[in-house]
Amino acid sequence: MSKKRFKTYIVIGIIVALMSAGIYLVFISSSQIAEEKIFLQNYYSLVESATAVTEKYHNEIEKWESDQYDDLELVKVTNSVLSEYDLLVNRASSFKPPLKYQEALDLYIESLNFERTSYALFRDFVETGDPKLNETSIDSLSNATNYELQSFNLINALR
Repeated sequence: MSKKRFKTYIVIGIIVALMSAGIYLVFISSSQIAEEKIFLQNYYSLVESATAVTEKYHNEIEKWESDQYDDLELVKVTNSVLSEYDLLVNRASSFKPPLKYQEALDLYIESLNFERTSYALFRDFVETGDPKLNETSIDSLSNATNYELQSFNLINALR
């Protein structure tokens, strides 16, 4: 084999290798983009679901405050909402986010847990009348809001 032909084969080999690497990188990039898109769709769907549960619960509290519900009815409603929060936390925990979004998801799960704790404490306040439970409930809800905002800010920063 001549040197010229050998060099031609080497150049062709290098070109094929570079094209293969380029195709591989495009495939990985496309795969990562698809994984990120799926996670973000799941994340935003979770946020919408949690918002709907929260709004529904606050509407129920308004009924209690306007004496449309007695304490026992609000306790029952709260127990139902707590079960919904358990489902939301389980749903969020089942996500497999791209590594860069893991912290944002963890923060959102923490937010859901604090919100659930807040509602459980509020239920206990309704049952006992202990104002300390109401104060602690408000503190937990404040923590939930802080974690939620941190999660949102991190998601937005990473997009």
